[in-house]
Amino acid sequence: MQQLRLFIASALCLVTLTAWRLPAPPEPPPRISARAWAATAGQGAVADVIVTAPGYPDLSPAYALRTKEAKTRFVAQALLAHAERAQAQLRADLAARGLSFFPLWITNQIVVRGVDRPTLRWLGARRDVIHIDLDEQTRGIERVTEYRHPTPHSLLPTPNSPGITEWGVRRVNAPQVWAMGYTGQGIVIANLDTGVRWDHTALKAQYRGWDGASATHDYNWFDAAPATGNPPSPVPVDVNGHGTHTTGTAVGDGGPGNQIGVAPGAKWIACRNMAGPTGIGSVARYIACFQFALAPTDVNGNAPDPARSADITSNSWACDPDYGELGCDVPTALITATQALRDAGIMVVASAGNRGSACRSVVHAPATLDQAFTIGATDSSDAIAGFSSRGPSSLTGRIKPDVVAPGVGVRSARPESPANYGLSSGTSMAAPHVAGVVALLWSAAPGLRGDVETTEALLRQTARPLASNESCGGVSGASRPNNTYGYGLVDALAAVHAALSAPVVTAPAAVRMNEPFTVVISATNVTPLTRTGVVISSSLPATLTLISAEPPGAVNGETISWKLPDLAPSSALTVSMVVSAAQASIVTHQAHIWFDGLPSPVAGSPTTTVVSGYRLIFPFVTHNPR
Repeated sequence: MQQLRLFIASALCLVTLTAWRLPAPPEPPPRISARAWAATAGQGAVADVIVTAPGYPDLSPAYALRTKEAKTRFVAQALLAHAERAQAQLRADLAARGLSFFPLWITNQIVVRGVDRPTLRWLGARRDVIHIDLDEQTRGIERVTEYRHPTPHSLLPTPNSPGITEWGVRRVNAPQVWAMGYTGQGIVIANLDTGVRWDHTALKAQYRGWDGASATHDYNWFDAAPATGNPPSPVPVDVNGHGTHTTGTAVGDGGPGNQIGVAPGAKWIACRNMAGPTGIGSVARYIACFQFALAPTDVNGNAPDPARSADITSNSWACDPDYGELGCDVPTALITATQALRDAGIMVVASAGNRGSACRSVVHAPATLDQAFTIGATDSSDAIAGFSSRGPSSLTGRIKPDVVAPGVGVRSARPESPANYGLSSGTSMAAPHVAGVVALLWSAAPGLRGDVETTEALLRQTARPLASNESCGGVSGASRPNNTYGYGLVDALAAVHAALSAPVVTAPAAVRMNEPFTVVISATNVTPLTRTGVVISSSLPATLTLISAEPPGAVNGETISWKLPDLAPSSALTVSMVVSAAQASIVTHQAHIWFDGLPSPVAGSPTTTVVSGYRLIFPFVTHNPR
């Protein structure tokens, strides 16, 4: 018996020593992430990966371009051209191997599907690949449990509104802006979400693909998140309902009793970045939809056209690793794509998240990013929702949200039938309110379209301040901004009033060379707020000679500026200058105004003066010979 015990002990020791001496799993090659390497371990294991190619173009020249069209065209062309050069051979070799892939040229990456271990090794050994990571699929919609059965909404008539509107639309003062003639006309909002039921009665007329008689889905819809095993849908669909609801809040109008949208005169396009009933997204899907907003394609993802780009993207989702094993645990994964949109003059509006009342609960992109305008949620009494995430941003430490908007018990479109509506709560419902407000603002002041920085500053400065007894990130809840409400409740009317404070220039239509003429610049504060730090400036081309200015201005090169007193509500300021031109030309006059610390000025509409040369009149002389 003793010998048997010794034999068993020796055998166990041998097994233990043998196991101890087993070689450790091989480390991944240098360019391959550990999680991508692990995902392809085992017989027959395959994974979707994101392959990054070398280099990235300089997009900073877009900042100096004046129009949104010019910014978008420059950015898209620069990105497309660089990716074509950097990825050309890789794309050709992937196609030759029969691999399924999709270029993410906005980030100079390619998502390659169904990659096994030998293919991963082959990719990692290439000189035209600098990094490979796993594209893990995760749930992108943060569910709200506090308000599964919100208090039934009440529809109340509102003065200045055409019919009856939802409470959130009224709360952001959209109907008053409609009464001024601005409903979002000329602006395109891209809903990047679970898809949209495009033929819903509140959405069909606003769909850019609908001309009143037939639908064209190319360049208006792209499916970046088809159901597993299915091809992308060539027609807008929404099996979840989230995207239909958020689109309705931004632009929907189902007629009296169903006026659900903030900007019913705007158009919408859509890209599905989350699949299935639970909304499963991934980094590649999110990037693909940002790319579509920049340069829409046909429904197969081909022939990108920046001339048909969106103006605003509405993003009610979170790149959240907590809903999957890995996923979006690289906090900077979406910075490159969102910065490209910002450079292109496209505004990224994002929900803050539904992580609750704890400080530093704004933890997932795009809400955490400086490149996104982040929105928290309030109820009908302007109190912060219990689920609304608080700042500061876990990534940057800066104050988030930027502003808040209605997000509790919001009624909007549902996809179950073309005339179905329902209630939902979440910061997902707040973000499209702000996307709609931006559309109203840009339709009222087209000169701001594409100027994302100034637009964000206007929305912050004109938001209705809200204080909290919470203090987060070392910032008192009584401060403005704070990490509960940001700068406050977004206010469409106040923002439009601020934008319409742009200066007006009057000047003679025609003068002669060397003839003095007067240019008058006036600005009226149409808002109920006192404007501080007011500066008016105007161009002073080299062809003009400044004779005098009233009041005296400061001349710096080809610009004259006036630093003026604070501008009270309903007050006006007027400055003037006397100039002359020494040569025939067409002189363009345009004035700008800074106030309230805006990072860039609000521009007024230009006017022109034609300067003509003197006509030389010779007397008629007859020769009188003697």
